[in-house]
Amino acid sequence: MAAVPVILNGVMYPKGRSAGDKPEPAVFCGYLSIQGLTVGGGPVIPDPDPPHPAHPIELPPDPPDPPIDVPPQPPSGPQVALVIKPAPVTGGWGLAGDGSGGLKWFFVPAQGGAGPKR
Repeated sequence: MAAVPVILNGVMYPKGRSAGDKPEPAVFCGYLSIQGLTVGGGPVIPDPDPPHPAHPIELPPDPPDPPIDVPPQPPSGPQVALVIKPAPVTGGWGLAGDGSGGLKWFFVPAQGGAGPKR
């Protein structure tokens, strides 16, 4: 039977109820044993993968890969430009429609004027 050392420090009360029976301070030293308590059972081996609570901050799943942008294909066939304001003969800016409803400015350099040095 297993036993553990104990020290009890307290007051001893008498069982009698006469006027002369007074409580007495006392200290008991000894061993405490519990009937049926035995040494044994072997070592406690912890669970290799103990359950744990979920993380308090749940992370969202990874976003999907963005689609690959395919560059727009140039339109096939000839394009028609409608000149709204032609450039001056001496050189300058002109305005034309690009065929899809948009407007484009274009520049025509002057002929025979100043140019890059050779």
